[in-house]
Amino acid sequence: MADRYARHALVPGWDQAALVRAEVVVVGAGALGTEVARLLGQAGVGRLVLCDPDVVSESNLSRGALFRAADVGRPKVEAAAEALEVIAPDTVVDPRHAELAAAAGLGELRSAALVVSCLDSLAARLRLTTRCNLVGVPLLDGGTSPWGGEVRYHAAGDACFGCGLGAADRTATDDPWSCADLARPRHRGASAPISALVAAWMTTTALRLLFGHRPGTTVVRVDPVRGAAHPVRVERDPACPFHETVTEVVALPHNHFGTAGDVLAAVDDGEVALTWTPFPVDGRTSVHLRDAPPGARLADLGVAPRELLPVVTPGSAGRLRYLELAPTGEGAP
Repeated sequence: MADRYARHALVPGWDQAALVRAEVVVVGAGALGTEVARLLGQAGVGRLVLCDPDVVSESNLSRGALFRAADVGRPKVEAAAEALEVIAPDTVVDPRHAELAAAAGLGELRSAALVVSCLDSLAARLRLTTRCNLVGVPLLDGGTSPWGGEVRYHAAGDACFGCGLGAADRTATDDPWSCADLARPRHRGASAPISALVAAWMTTTALRLLFGHRPGTTVVRVDPVRGAAHPVRVERDPACPFHETVTEVVALPHNHFGTAGDVLAAVDDGEVALTWTPFPVDGRTSVHLRDAPPGARLADLGVAPRELLPVVTPGSAGRLRYLELAPTGEGAP
């Protein structure tokens, strides 16, 4: 397959070996996310974790290069992974048809070279920002408007997506809308050319990052109508609440197919083990693992592969540690 990347070798500064070693998590598999995944795959990235809870709708067919009419109703990530097997056979694609916090665990984010956000919700962007900041992984975020878009990058210590928001926006609870539901008034419209343009800018930035180069500016607004791209100056807000970091981490000999009882066996009686996503129990929801049946599988409770589960010790000056689940295929199920 050396000839597949022969033209890459002619690009100054290109490092194909770095791409082969890289693992990138792409969150959101709509028009923007699938285009980013396609370009990263064709570039030769070694592994892509592709996360999205949605299914393909007919409106996706006019905007994404990886979907076909026969894919309508299928999970987006599965249809995209199948297409990438043909387009980018050297890239291992791991499709995760799940909500953000159940798709890729903090341990998996921490080991990735880069996380790419292609989300359509303010709340989801803030949640992903928080998770990336917790484990210090670089985050590349992109979004489109009807006739333009924005690309934003931040690493540990940089101004993040939440730094430029007011208090009201920082507590946003909007949910990502399904592409099948176009009747919602907040739908703003999108087109294939704009998605492709912003995705190409994002992927170019991603490749430079994977080659070890930091972008010259952290936020760029792309305005093709005026033929311009504008760098935007951002500064970290010391009051931004999304910059917490993980400190104490303890490895567990269980993966996310283990049980609630397996986790509770590793904590003291006075400690409180939590999940990131609420699970149903007795007609209500809870994030306390002690409320789950001991034999309940973590995966069935919405716990992601390689998650870091927070454990709180009440009355100990707020001591917080994390239990890291083993990779799938390792550890006791």
